[in-house]
Parts: sequence; C-alpha cells; structure tokens
Amino acid sequence: MDSDGGLMSAPVYYCSNTAYNISAVHTVLNVIAGANQPINVVAFGVSFDGATSTATPAKVELCQSTQAGAGTAGASPPTPVQISGHPITFQPTVAHNYTAEPTVLTTVWQHFIPQDMGVYTEQFEAGSELETDLSGGTVKSIAMRVTPSAAVNCLAWMRVTIG
Repeated sequence: MDSDGGLMSAPVYYCSNTAYNISAVHTVLNVIAGANQPINVVAFGVSFDGATSTATPAKVELCQSTQAGAGTAGASPPTPVQISGHPITFQPTVAHNYTAEPTVLTTVWQHFIPQDMGVYTEQFEAGSELETDLSGGTVKSIAMRVTPSAAVNCLAWMRVTIG
C-alpha cells in the first residue's frame, strides 16, 4: 500500500532498441527474464521509415525464446525506463539489433506491417499478456523478429511488467 492507504500499481518498464537498418530477418528486440522476475509484455510497437509505397509489408513476429541458441545481440541497448508503478529493481536483460539470430524461437503472434512509414502498436487485454516462466522454465524471453522486403530502419519497443 502507498502512503495514502491505496494499492500500489505494479511497475511498468519501457524497453526499446535503437534504430536498426535491416534488409533480412532480424531480431530487433529481446527482453530476457531475470532469475527471479518473469516478465509480462503488456504492449508493443514497431515502426519503419521506408519511402517506397510498393514495398511488400514486413512480417513482424513476437516469439517466445528458450535462449538455448542466444544469438549475438548488438551493443548497448537503451536502458529500460520505469514509466509507472512502485519502484522495483529491474532484473531482466534487454538485448537488441541481433547480428546473429537466436535459434530457438517460437512465434506466438505475427502480422504484416507496411514498411512505407508503417507504424503498429498493440496493447494486450488484461489476462492475455505474453509472459515468460520463472528461472528454469522453457520460456526465458519474449523477442520481436522482423522480416522486411526492403532495407528500412526499424524502431521497436515493448512495455513490460515484472513478477
């Protein structure tokens, strides 16, 4: 409870990549659960800066990962930012802009998004969020993978809760 006797809300964190120029399938964002903090993805979004209206839309997938084949992530992802809720230390790891793809990904959501200045956001209904297991489970992270048809810059983000 907070100082006024009301219930404190669960913390929500904003995790993102830096702009990434992609021309083939790439995992652009991966939120990996902490040892004692599973994550729930409550919302996500992706945008592209393509300028060719005839380009085939990109396939965007949200995937569960076992982290068995972790791949090679890009350096220095942005630090997760707590945007609401009571303060709790964020134990999960954020990885982005992979140069070698993770290998054990299971697609749980997919959609085609236009690359010509395409923007897509989605918020999951309460109780239907994507989530990871506790340490030792098989779902260790939630990743966003993009398959473009042309070279475009991609920005991706997820809002996650922990616990």
